[in-house]
Amino acid sequence: MSGSDLVADTRNRVAQAGRGGDADVVRRNRRDLEIVAGLAALFFATRVFHGAPWWLGVAMLAAGLIRVSPKGVAIAVLVLMGTRAGHVVESLDAAASGPLSDAAIVLVSDPRPADGGWTAQGKLGVDRVFLNVRVSAGPEFGDAAVGDTVLLSGTLRGSAPETPWAISRRIVGSVSVTNAAVLSSAGGVTGAANGLRTLYADGARSLDLSDQALFRGLVFGDDRGQDPIDADNFRAAGLGHLLAVSGQNVAFVLLLAAPALGRIPNVAVRVLITVMVLLGFGVLTRFEASVSRALVMAGCALIAHAVGRESSAGVVLLPAVGGLLVYDPLLAWSLAFQLSVFATVGMIVLAPRLAELLPGPEVFAKPAAATLGAQLFVAPLLLSTFGRLSPVALPANLLAGPAAAAVMMWGLVAGPIAGLVPEPVAEVVHVPTLLLIRWIVFVAERSAAMSVGFFSFWHLAALCGGLVAFALARRTSRPVLGRVGGGLIIIALGTAIAISRPLPPGVHELGNGISVARSSHGTDVVILRSGVSVGDALEEIRAANLGRIDLVISTSGSRQMGVVIHSLRTRFEILEVWAPEGHQVAGAMARNSLSGSVGSLAIEHDPSTHVVSITERAGGGSPQLPDVAAVR
Repeated sequence: MSGSDLVADTRNRVAQAGRGGDADVVRRNRRDLEIVAGLAALFFATRVFHGAPWWLGVAMLAAGLIRVSPKGVAIAVLVLMGTRAGHVVESLDAAASGPLSDAAIVLVSDPRPADGGWTAQGKLGVDRVFLNVRVSAGPEFGDAAVGDTVLLSGTLRGSAPETPWAISRRIVGSVSVTNAAVLSSAGGVTGAANGLRTLYADGARSLDLSDQALFRGLVFGDDRGQDPIDADNFRAAGLGHLLAVSGQNVAFVLLLAAPALGRIPNVAVRVLITVMVLLGFGVLTRFEASVSRALVMAGCALIAHAVGRESSAGVVLLPAVGGLLVYDPLLAWSLAFQLSVFATVGMIVLAPRLAELLPGPEVFAKPAAATLGAQLFVAPLLLSTFGRLSPVALPANLLAGPAAAAVMMWGLVAGPIAGLVPEPVAEVVHVPTLLLIRWIVFVAERSAAMSVGFFSFWHLAALCGGLVAFALARRTSRPVLGRVGGGLIIIALGTAIAISRPLPPGVHELGNGISVARSSHGTDVVILRSGVSVGDALEEIRAANLGRIDLVISTSGSRQMGVVIHSLRTRFEILEVWAPEGHQVAGAMARNSLSGSVGSLAIEHDPSTHVVSITERAGGGSPQLPDVAAVR
């Protein structure tokens, strides 16, 4: 072969490789577009498309099958899904209101601590109801678990579900419980799962109470008993998902079981045992929405692998989500399910592309790309739901994520062992657990303490635009696009981090029973209504970037309000607290009328209506602001 022939042959090979690479890119783009479009169609059909009669969907399905039209069959399935979802939502009629006397209710959720008691969800006949149980109604209620039968007396108020959470849980009423007693414990598989959870908890008793709660949350998603400040730090750092079991926990279970499962020569037996392991973990974690999604995906992948078909996440995601929505259409209203699906799409669609753009070694680029891809895809949902998204979430997840994975994997293996051995031995077993949890807590605390702003939709759009510009610069070899992309990213991150957007003077209704009045001189007065929770108070005041609080006015002197203000004192610098006469708020000044002045703010309280009005006056007495707070 001559030199010219060798050059020509080389050029042909390069061209063919390039065309092959382009074909791979086209196939990947088409697959990703199908995933996004398919999921959008599934959620749209389930949430919105409810008007079509069922016979129309059946007719369309029959026509699609007769004509062998996959698209026609797909559209018919979407119509049927929308019809079924509409019927299920319309069937959620309010439960019959009235008194209950020793009514047998089966718990469908574990009791969670609430203001002065617990909350839970139970099944009363065919209706699911929300339970509010005071401590005085039954101190042992807090030790109950899913599947237990309890005898309750109280008042049932029926109401059709209106919020997405209530719809997804099928809650058709609430019970104010006056007396509660555990009648019987759960049996069968549920009882065994409760016993195993208890064994995990017993083995972690050598840890501090707060560390025990974090351990249970990291291993199997039990968020009961968590310290409110720890929980708020995790939320502020974007680490709250670590304390709620998710799809990654399922992946870790499979990773732990892989060595033993790999020794089983028979494929059918191996698949069957793997499915049993997955179902066992599902029972242990109460089949939370995100876990159910991951379990069904894993099951689809197992079946596809067993029959010799492609079993990647991109292939099994659509059928898994579609199957779950057919089984339970109300999952489409579950925020946990939505976040789980969106995060998975981000890791499938965005992560591989981001890994090609991020600098540094692959061992760093791939985890960073997976985290960033998931964060970017769930960001619009988080912003629309909570109104804020912290820019510290990405670095916090990169720092704490590996440790959380280690706690989960070590805890699954060592947790039962620690529960069976004497406490001194269990303490040694949980030394790695303690060190890892302390690191995660440290990351959460430091991240939450950073005085930064929040991402808005504009920041998110600029960040995504910068990444797109970077990708185009790499594909088209145009450096100017890279510079534009870098500028957009720097602007998005810089403004989100540097601009903390302090509250302007005036009234600010933070929601959930919390108001803030800020004078033109920076004097801050926080007013807490009766019924405000510790978690809401910590989160809303932290998000307001108040720093020092000159005065906290509690319109209630209850013991629960004392717990709220104690937590606020732990987190914030509070100079003074006012509470009504006869209050149970430690360290508060008892004031009959809650009237007075702080700085330039004049406070007036009407005891008959419980309205607090705050005005600001300049030195000459002319009003600078209107009533900046009027709280009932």
